[in-house]
Amino acid sequence: MLPTSPFKAVAYGVDDITLGFDMEGSKSVALLNDAPGVQQRRGKMLGDALSWGKWGHMLGRSVAHWKADTKRLYVQAKLAPPNELCRPADVAREIENVTRRMAALGITSWEQPWITRVDVAVDATCRPEDGKLLLDGLEAVRPPNGWRTRGVGTPRSTVYFIAPGSEKVLARAYCRNLKRKEGEPFGLIRLEAECRFSPKELSAEAAQNESFFAEVWKARYGNIDGVVRRLAREVQAVEIHEQVSKGELTYAQGERLAMFLDLERLGLAQSYYPASVYRQRRREAVKLGYAANDGPGAGLEVHLGELLRAYRVLVDGRE
Repeated sequence: MLPTSPFKAVAYGVDDITLGFDMEGSKSVALLNDAPGVQQRRGKMLGDALSWGKWGHMLGRSVAHWKADTKRLYVQAKLAPPNELCRPADVAREIENVTRRMAALGITSWEQPWITRVDVAVDATCRPEDGKLLLDGLEAVRPPNGWRTRGVGTPRSTVYFIAPGSEKVLARAYCRNLKRKEGEPFGLIRLEAECRFSPKELSAEAAQNESFFAEVWKARYGNIDGVVRRLAREVQAVEIHEQVSKGELTYAQGERLAMFLDLERLGLAQSYYPASVYRQRRREAVKLGYAANDGPGAGLEVHLGELLRAYRVLVDGRE
């Protein structure tokens, strides 16, 4: 029998979904060209400035950007009430409601919309010490596929998964209570997966399949497991010595591991090793269960599979 999880998953669903509309040939092009808005990098953000410096979006809480050069409209749609997630079973219906609100304003397209981004999240309540432990563990873990982690906040309140060789955010874990400035700090932790698609790559019809959203979330968090160890500098040599003494590591492995972790802590590992050797050292550290020592943090040992179990059970639809 599995031990009781320190987390209670309370919500699962879609936070944001961005829809693309090809307006080529639509009578709505002239309306969108003339519509009020402010020019941004993503296009003209449709809406009007309100009093006290606030902005009123044309589509209410949903943010619309019009790109006149490509005749495409992008709508970052909020499908649920504030501070709530839209259940996967309701997403297709809510997308239809968005298109109806657009049609009421005279904005229609000849083609079906497509999805360019979706954020799928799971919220879980917990004791503050467990919430903080989960965020510490996620920052220390080595994600798959060469992804990197980055913690933000003092104390750490958000952890990002970053794509290799870029600053593209793939997922983020953060404390909802701190963001909303209500409730106990670290008492409500959201694990959110972000997935982007090229224009016309994924039809909005994909939203009719509930498993689509589960796969988006599991692609980010489904393979995070095991025990994560991050060694405080003052105990690193002692622990490696003990493992070599017990025969759990060879002395050569211990020497390589100690040097690699020291260089990683200082941010010098990638410049010290040739690229192929760096990858070998990183794989070896992963195999031995050691997380990146890329900061001054204290020692850490976290059983991530246990902490994440309640999240995964809700996504998989199990009781």
